[in-house]
Amino acid sequence: MKSEQCLYFYIKIISFAMKTFTILFFLVLSILGLHAQSVLSIEPNSFNLEIALDNRSTASSYVFNNSSVTRTLRWVRIVEGAPLAWSSYVCDKNNCYLDSTNTQTFELSGNGRGLLELTVTPNGTEGTGNYRVLVYDIKDSAAVNAILTVGAVSNNTTGINNPKTKGISIFPIPAKDVLNVSFDVAYNVSSIQVYNMVGQKLKTVAVSSSSKTVAIPVSALNKGMYFIHILSNGKDIATQTFTKE
Repeated sequence: MKSEQCLYFYIKIISFAMKTFTILFFLVLSILGLHAQSVLSIEPNSFNLEIALDNRSTASSYVFNNSSVTRTLRWVRIVEGAPLAWSSYVCDKNNCYLDSTNTQTFELSGNGRGLLELTVTPNGTEGTGNYRVLVYDIKDSAAVNAILTVGAVSNNTTGINNPKTKGISIFPIPAKDVLNVSFDVAYNVSSIQVYNMVGQKLKTVAVSSSSKTVAIPVSALNKGMYFIHILSNGKDIATQTFTKE
């Protein structure tokens, strides 16, 4: 009888030990999983864009390297569904890239942050689009990764109350020799400035009060992405991007 009681006692101890070990094991896994997920983060990581048919919109975010070591990261743009006429491009801490570029690498220092943007252009076509930008460490993609999720919608009712874009258009895109900027006279546009993607002002074009369209020479610019700032009496009333081929 005593031997049976001892056996029962030992079984209870072993069972308790196994349960405790199992709990601790999964607790450690959870802690490690949370740690791995927190190494890389994107804030904010989700956007819903409403875009006017003749405009574009940008989901602007940052990638955070929450570890103490410099990491080589890669982003991948994933178009999960969008009208064929739509275009999109990604900007990271180093540059903005053409629509044809779906992936690129960049370095992010320990405890540093870097720009991550997705810009969507409907090009006059109604519809909805869903995008993801996956960012991961090229040496440990399974454990160190984060995702930016962007949903977009464009139709005749989106963006109609945005005074900074209604009545302003730029063409052709991409531009080769001349970029034309067309706008309503009511904007009282006084000048247009051209910037590169690192924020350097490249040129300023004065605009007469009666002008509705301004032709900006761009043949001397290198291929790539650029900003134009449209000003009225020194105040920035609209910002657009264009591609130089």
